[in-house]
Amino acid sequence: MKNWEIVKGAKDFLPLEAAMKRAFENRAVETFTRWGYREVITPTFEYLEVIEAGAGQGIRDELFLLQDQDGRLLALRPEMTIPIARIVSTRFRDFEGVLRLFYNANIFRHAQPQMGRYQEFYQLGVELIGASGAMADAEVIALAAEVLKQEGLEYKISLNHIGIFNNLLQHSGLNESTRNGIKQLVLKKDLVGLKKMLSGLPMAPELREVMLEMPLVYGTPQVLNRLEAVKEIPGVQEAINELIEVYDHLAAYNIQDDVVIDLGILRGFDYYTGIIFEGYSPQLGYPLLGGGRYDNLLAKFGPPRVATGFAVGIERVLLALKGRNCTPREVYEVSGNDAAAVLAKARELREQGLIVTVDLLNRGGDGEVVVKRRAQR
Repeated sequence: MKNWEIVKGAKDFLPLEAAMKRAFENRAVETFTRWGYREVITPTFEYLEVIEAGAGQGIRDELFLLQDQDGRLLALRPEMTIPIARIVSTRFRDFEGVLRLFYNANIFRHAQPQMGRYQEFYQLGVELIGASGAMADAEVIALAAEVLKQEGLEYKISLNHIGIFNNLLQHSGLNESTRNGIKQLVLKKDLVGLKKMLSGLPMAPELREVMLEMPLVYGTPQVLNRLEAVKEIPGVQEAINELIEVYDHLAAYNIQDDVVIDLGILRGFDYYTGIIFEGYSPQLGYPLLGGGRYDNLLAKFGPPRVATGFAVGIERVLLALKGRNCTPREVYEVSGNDAAAVLAKARELREQGLIVTVDLLNRGGDGEVVVKRRAQR
């Protein structure tokens, strides 16, 4: 390890990039606070059984595992919704009403590192607990849009309802393994693989046709007319109605032009039960944020409660911004031989709100106190 390379899938933030990250976090946190959300902070690691209770045992391959001195398995948190579900179900067990919570945390997940995808990464997000219905779903989607809009980013919010896809699969007559295979192909938008798989399965022709079309159903609510042949399948029409209702509520936030129906987005975690969404920017080919409704998750840790939320990938937003929201501030350097006078001048300038350093290399020469502008690196 002669070059002392960084761990694969991790990232160093040098001063200017760290400043850009912090500035974005501060703006987002201020927005969350103005919308009535309060911060919670959870441990970096959880007991493995907590994570698997929320996400299922299939997540274990994605986890960084360790063992405590009592021999119990721990996992570095792979996301924040499950830890917050644990908090709400234990620390807010007797709370009645709506909880609005937000977080700013580092996340750990085994992955093949690539641009915008790390094994340690950072997320900001909110969870809205205790409110069902289109108004609640629209609030978190509008808040997600606000976070992107205030950065000056071009963006689109892709909107779906997981109930459409789940009910089609549930009534397809296929076994669980085959259904999971179809889901993975839709997640990847692998149309060639999906067509090949579906062509060999015993299923109704109209259902097969809709399943093949789903990754391509994209646009205004009118595109949902392409589901006409399967609307009689239990649960499908109800999910379509909820999707249209949320879309209509978003018009009240004046963001309907930035929202598209996209039946090809499914999200990776199985705990989603209703509306799901992702936020994209034309600068990147992968989502900046994602979230949705998860009404059954909290019941795994305590009393059942409905919930919805989203998370923003901080590194991805920074990639989309490409440094344009972080102009380095001017730095002033104070030098001179009279230490007391130099320190007094530095204190005076700092009290004016300036960034000030003291010349520790005595580059100011002899004589009176000198103040110079220096480039910040």
